[in-house]
Amino acid sequence: MQNKIEWEEGAAVTAEDIIASLKPLVDEYFVGSCKEAGETLFYTLPDGRTFSLTAKQEN
Repeated sequence: MQNKIEWEEGAAVTAEDIIASLKPLVDEYFVGSCKEAGETLFYTLPDGRTFSLTAKQEN
């Protein structure tokens, strides 16, 4: 079992930090390829279909 990711209180966590933290999980649990592009994570299935996950801060 992996440890949870924690950030210090008041840390400047960015959308890129969230995407970078999610990429290893997608790589581990899904068959296909995954790449980061700033605030977006692109996941491509073996059949060529591509999905994107985008992180953005809600104010």
